Amino acid sequence: MSVSISAPPSRETAARRVRSTRRSRRRTAAIAIAQVAVVLAFLIPIIWMYVASFRPDVDIQTGRLWPHAWTLDNYRQLFSEPTLKRGFINSAVVSGTSAAIATTAAALAAYGLARYRFRGRATVTLGLIIAQVVPALVLLVPLVVALQKMHLTDNLIGLTSVYLLLGVPIGVMLLRNYVTQIPDSLEEAAFIDGATRLKALWYVTLPLLRPALAAVYAFAFILAWGEYLLALSLQTSDNEKTLPLVMQTLFDQHTFSIGEVTAFGVLISLPVALLFMVVQKSLVANLVAGGVK
Repeated sequence: MSVSISAPPSRETAARRVRSTRRSRRRTAAIAIAQVAVVLAFLIPIIWMYVASFRPDVDIQTGRLWPHAWTLDNYRQLFSEPTLKRGFINSAVVSGTSAAIATTAAALAAYGLARYRFRGRATVTLGLIIAQVVPALVLLVPLVVALQKMHLTDNLIGLTSVYLLLGVPIGVMLLRNYVTQIPDSLEEAAFIDGATRLKALWYVTLPLLRPALAAVYAFAFILAWGEYLLALSLQTSDNEKTLPLVMQTLFDQHTFSIGEVTAFGVLISLPVALLFMVVQKSLVANLVAGGVK
């Protein structure tokens, strides 16, 4: 029995491999450095805001990037505002409720559009696309007039309804694409086992949609949490104001505290940052686990 032994690579071939490996490493290092630079460009203003919230106004106005003095007076002054607590509660209730209802409604509508064939299906889809294109500013006057007729202005229910209407269209379109990627055979197997349509939706489809549901909820929450124009047009009393409207009270006619404003920016950004951390964990966990268990 003959055994063939391959000849070792020549010195020229080995040198080419070494040069190729070095070029690949340099390319990878350059891409990594560029990515770090882009991330820092976005993070530096945020880091400055968080650091400035612990600096006195005099220290901030010097223009130095690193503080020479630290203080908690900005937060003490901020929490002494009488409308802050109520504004935080209003924003949490409006944003959380509208996001939950919008996600539920979008999931049901997306499932119907993806699984059923009915007359007017294309018209409904076109209407959802148009609803995403039309800016909220165009709908401002009709919404205010309609809510005034229903006595829902200066009311958290009316504001929640508005944010709900804004979050549903894009949620439906996002979830519809996810539903169409789920094989019908999974639900058909559930039907064979005796499950109804609702049970198949609850136990088969919705668990597979969990990453998309988390993304839609986060989008709807952030849409309502930081919205200012609609809230300004609909809410007037201090008891019904959301956080963006409370922030308006920090600006005096002639002067304002930079440190207090940055402290408010930290306060209003923390819930969104925490929500993204939770959503990111959910997305990674579900994508790694796979669809079928």
